[in-house]
Amino acid sequence: MRVTCHCNNVTITVDKPTQITQCNCSICSRYMSLWGYYAIGSPKIEIGDFGTHAYTRGAAELRFMRCANCGCVTHYQTNEGHADPRIAINFALARTQVADVQIRYFDGADSR
Repeated sequence: MRVTCHCNNVTITVDKPTQITQCNCSICSRYMSLWGYYAIGSPKIEIGDFGTHAYTRGAAELRFMRCANCGCVTHYQTNEGHADPRIAINFALARTQVADVQIRYFDGADSR
């Protein structure tokens, strides 16, 4: 399936997830994201001329990527050396395409 930011500068091609996660931590609740998790290198991520910007949260474990043009948060990636290396795609950008996918609710606000 295809997931894009609002302006189509960032395009992600990936298999449809069987489950997506909604987290209530301080950043995910602000992004209103729905995460689908993949192995590093599995999703095909194409970035257009506008590029992307990264935001590193906390102890530099995750890099949240957003389109440098429209600002949509498209995905995050764990930093090198992370115990659970992965890429998470923000399926909130494709809600209608994943409307039939089970949502797992994760209490990230209480998992310190």
